[in-house]
Amino acid sequence: MTELLYCAEQPDARMPETAGGVLVRWLAADGSRVRAGQPLAEVRAEGRKDRVHSLATGTLHQQVRQGEALWPGFPVGLIE
Repeated sequence: MTELLYCAEQPDARMPETAGGVLVRWLAADGSRVRAGQPLAEVRAEGRKDRVHSLATGTLHQQVRQGEALWPGFPVGLIE
């Protein structure tokens, strides 16, 4: 099983490493088959949108809901 962790991108040095985000929407349904590299979720952080990409091929199990707050290293899903 592969854990999907939210990792905030840092476009410049002014953005703190602890910057959080909010899950805007899932791009793949819970229980769907996904492939490595596929964008799975959209997250809004610091006024911009980031994406969480799949790290493996398998079945997606969502761990957070739309509108939930996320912090770097926070698990958003699992791929089995």
